[in-house]
Amino acid sequence: MQSGIELGKLIKIRKELHASPEYSHKEINTAAILLKYLKETSPDTIYTGLGGNGIIAEYSGNKPGSYKMFRCEMDAIKTDRGFEHLCGHDGHMTILLGVAQMLSADRNFSGKIFLLFQPAEEIGEGAILMVKDIEKLELKFDFSYALHNNPKYPLNSIIIHQGTYAAGSTGMELRFTGVPSHAAFPEQAVSPLDTIFSTIEEIKRLNGDKRSFSDFILATIVNVEVGEPNYGVTPGEGSLRVTLRSFNDQDLDLLCSKIERFAKEMAVGQGLKLNISYHDKFPATVNSDVANNMVIGAAEKAGFNIIYAKDPNRGSDDFSFFTFNSDGAFFDIGNGECGADVHQSGYKFTDEIIIPAITLFNEIIYKQ
Repeated sequence: MQSGIELGKLIKIRKELHASPEYSHKEINTAAILLKYLKETSPDTIYTGLGGNGIIAEYSGNKPGSYKMFRCEMDAIKTDRGFEHLCGHDGHMTILLGVAQMLSADRNFSGKIFLLFQPAEEIGEGAILMVKDIEKLELKFDFSYALHNNPKYPLNSIIIHQGTYAAGSTGMELRFTGVPSHAAFPEQAVSPLDTIFSTIEEIKRLNGDKRSFSDFILATIVNVEVGEPNYGVTPGEGSLRVTLRSFNDQDLDLLCSKIERFAKEMAVGQGLKLNISYHDKFPATVNSDVANNMVIGAAEKAGFNIIYAKDPNRGSDDFSFFTFNSDGAFFDIGNGECGADVHQSGYKFTDEIIIPAITLFNEIIYKQ
């Protein structure tokens, strides 16, 4: 175990964070808990209120070198039981607090280390807001790292994604407006029904169109609203909401444009007005070879079992916003094949991950 790290204390902290789950943009008590323990590690500077409730703790090494940032997430998810840490963010925060303990005990590393605690990751808003505040502070990172526990892999295995780690995605809302009528005279209405159904069929067709795209794409219908629960009215307006995702940002742009073009042509042909808006947009998270190789080298030196992922994750992550101006690497650590995936009620973060994750970060900080 690295000098300065107290596993028993870290497990208690993890349980404290787990017992205080807060939703995106509401991580006030979570931030207070983090600040309490970060101050014990005597960072050179603590930046607070970044992107809302975000925090960065800065530690200077005894030797000149690169600036490395390590990121974790602060928010919990919303469930029918309230808010819960069913993604392991409590564990990820604890890992970085363990790194802070390590840095407090030994400053014999090169450059500077920035421990970044990000709010609002679950809704994809925290990273881009933090980046804006980071730019105002004129902070810059040469390398950015993040990990996520993965309950689909053996305990403490390191899962490497070469190239794309996670898909880019966006929510697309298409609002069609026509003219309603009495249900007895549907011919007097300009209804969006046929256009919406036709657009859905086109989206299904695009999902199977392998020739137009260079890699994986997927469009998922998440919501359809047409008219009101009124048996006397033919609907005159309706909405179609779709989540679009791809492993390649150019493919995602192409998918958006194809759906837009089809929907506009249908709307014009049916005499409908169309408004299109986008929500929760994430670029694809793509690992740089330089940063990724540093993770691989650290994992090899520490004796971890390395597994190379066959495909990127279909889900998205806003860590990508931190990698626009730095070499980034996002990887997974096996949480043990416990059956329940993240965001499921049976999920549980495994505390046995904590020290191995700190060990891996130790290799990156002190030996590279």
